[in-house]
Amino acid sequence: MRIAGSWLIPPGPHRFAELIPAALALPNEAGRHLVVQAAELHDNPVAVHPFTDGNGRTARLVMNNALLRCGYPHTIMEVTGRAEWTRPTRETGTVSRAGSAERSIRRELGQN
Repeated sequence: MRIAGSWLIPPGPHRFAELIPAALALPNEAGRHLVVQAAELHDNPVAVHPFTDGNGRTARLVMNNALLRCGYPHTIMEVTGRAEWTRPTRETGTVSRAGSAERSIRRELGQN
């Protein structure tokens, strides 16, 4: 399995049980701003890329669930901005803690 436009070869579905719980736990460190947590809840599962289809949709669902639970509105990560918020994963094969998903969320929430 590959991520379109990326040299990254993700771990794949056989490592789902090992990697997804860790990817979802990382954003829950104490004292982290909700927007940072939401961005990581989007980025971390995408980096693991456990499904052949629907990784982005699943990540956006998890991210928006976190925002809604804390009283924020859901955000829409427009397809036109995809190049910006997928760049760190495509270029480095890793997800940056200061990633562009966070910038997209802040822009959607009017926090730029």
